[in-house]
Amino acid sequence: MTTRRQARSRARVLASRSLLGLTLLVATLGCANLQEMMGGSAPEEAIAAADGLASSGDLPGAYAAYQELATTHPESVRVATGLAYMQMLSGELEAADATLAAVEAGASEEELGQLHLRRALVALRLQDLDRIREHGIASNLPEGRLLAAEVLLVDLEREEGTAILRELSGEPGAVGRTATQYVEMLSGEASLADLAEVTALWSLGVRESACEASEDLVKQLPPDYEQKDTMLLLWAGRAVTSGLPQVAASLLDELNFPPEGQEWRLQATKAMISLANGDVEAGMERFDALSALAETGELPADGMADALATACMLAPNPAVRSRLVAGMESAAAARCLMEAGDIDGARTLAPPGILKTYLENN
Repeated sequence: MTTRRQARSRARVLASRSLLGLTLLVATLGCANLQEMMGGSAPEEAIAAADGLASSGDLPGAYAAYQELATTHPESVRVATGLAYMQMLSGELEAADATLAAVEAGASEEELGQLHLRRALVALRLQDLDRIREHGIASNLPEGRLLAAEVLLVDLEREEGTAILRELSGEPGAVGRTATQYVEMLSGEASLADLAEVTALWSLGVRESACEASEDLVKQLPPDYEQKDTMLLLWAGRAVTSGLPQVAASLLDELNFPPEGQEWRLQATKAMISLANGDVEAGMERFDALSALAETGELPADGMADALATACMLAPNPAVRSRLVAGMESAAAARCLMEAGDIDGARTLAPPGILKTYLENN
């Protein structure tokens, strides 16, 4: 079982110091735009102008505008959350946390909960488990408490974490579903309960360690456990995308039959393993065959597109990356080409929105 010390020692800081992580951050924060993040009072026109700069892709301009607003309105929660957002996008995570902390004293009860949730998300990017737990609990919001419960599981405080998860299982939406899944796993036999803790490790971003710990645990699930093949395929996919193709292959070796309708996902995972191991010919042969089936509607087009964008990040060179995502319009495909240095290709594939605007302006 992975210990807290191991989790900390193997944790990788997920924050990028580039503004190119924008799309991922937007998804993580669950916000459509800056205005949705903010509360409190400050000049509406000035904030709207800063928001407009961000929406147009002028992130340095937006950053400067919020810095100026913070100087003249240091007490404004609305301004502070806008500035903290810009700081997060720039990879200045400690600065973002300090900005949010500075306005806590004057915040309303509702604002204070949101500030603690934002600080928990910043801590998640920093991989600071103590602060995730502290601010998650202090937020008193379902999303924050779920993060705190996951930290408790990783800290091997299973009883306390399970208590929070049981309370959250009645929540609507993704939080309630996730909490229910955790409770079911924790209520099962030993290897499944231990796997719940490893799942929490994965959710908190300590992915390499989680995948290493999952290998034996998933194999140890009872043969009559109905979801065993599903778990084997799930963790194999996670392992290969976490830089552990050998773990992924080991898990697939234990697979009896792919879950119904998931044969294509098994083949896609095998293709990713080939690419990760440097066997481009074998990997591309599988992906070409799967892509042909997706074009005829025999495979889910959206799922196949996601698999190709994921595989793109594992490809050994820019030429293979470009081949994998040719003709795809998606932020994930654009980011892959961007990391490979193909900025022109990334501009072509980026869908309309802030990422495309950013690429066009740079």
